[in-house]
Amino acid sequence: MSEFHATLGAGEATGLQESRQAIFETPGRVRLRIQNAVGTVEIDTDDIARTEVSLVSLHPGADDLVRNSRVFEKSEGGVHEITVEIPKIRPRGGYWLGDDAGVRAQVLVPRDAEIQVATASASVSARGSYRSVGVDTASGSICVEDATGPVKVTTAGGSVQVGSVGGAVNVRTASGDVRVDHVASGGKVATASGDIEVKRVESPVRLRSISGDIRVGEALHGSSAETVSGNLRIERAAAGEIVLRSVSGDVFVAVAPGSLVRFDTVSMSGRVRSDIDLEPGRPAASGERGAFDELSIQSKTVSGNISVLRAARSTDPE
Repeated sequence: MSEFHATLGAGEATGLQESRQAIFETPGRVRLRIQNAVGTVEIDTDDIARTEVSLVSLHPGADDLVRNSRVFEKSEGGVHEITVEIPKIRPRGGYWLGDDAGVRAQVLVPRDAEIQVATASASVSARGSYRSVGVDTASGSICVEDATGPVKVTTAGGSVQVGSVGGAVNVRTASGDVRVDHVASGGKVATASGDIEVKRVESPVRLRSISGDIRVGEALHGSSAETVSGNLRIERAAAGEIVLRSVSGDVFVAVAPGSLVRFDTVSMSGRVRSDIDLEPGRPAASGERGAFDELSIQSKTVSGNISVLRAARSTDPE
């Protein structure tokens, strides 16, 4: 195992900004760890065999943070672990300088790197494709483009936006909205008061919000969603088991053509409607001939309405 501590080179002065840069040769597998309490974290990938780190103060009060930052590499067994540690900002004269008085950490890593980011209120942006992503922040917004493996995000009040996830997704936030484009291997998403939107789900995911709405564009093999006062909506359910629970919100499910559907829906005081004919004791086809995928829908709400309808035929190429 080798360890290298970088002496950050001074960057060009821009006004009163303090900046430092470091470059590591990192052929092979790369793991990146960043700790930056306040400011921004911006990560990009490219088809390269090196890692570039740039730190820039966003306020004169953050110059010391850049000067005292630690950037180092540990290499073992062909794995390069790059660590960026930026000290926490301290109030000056009893006054907090604000979230804009932190450090901008910009890092360029090889494609398919593993990244782990911890912040207090810094926003996090990870563009490109990663092997795995982990982000833990108190209130910063988070944006992750793509990951071939798992993505785990924990935040108290920040919004979360994730592109494609090849592994399992695990997102938890107290009050921020969550949007995920594609989930391949299931997982769970939970928020207290934010909305949840997942465009496409290939394996079952568990979605939960107390007062926010939950929307799934396409559920290929089942999923579950639960909310107290928000609405639940699945635009296209194809197969597997769909379980939906709400106290006062409305529930809507559109069944994909070619699905053999069974559904059990209960609303205490709301209205239940469906345009799919169902004979007692037998599943119903959703409108196309051929081989059917089995779909089970369980839906319950106390005062909301429930709708189980046929979805329009998809125009996407097979």
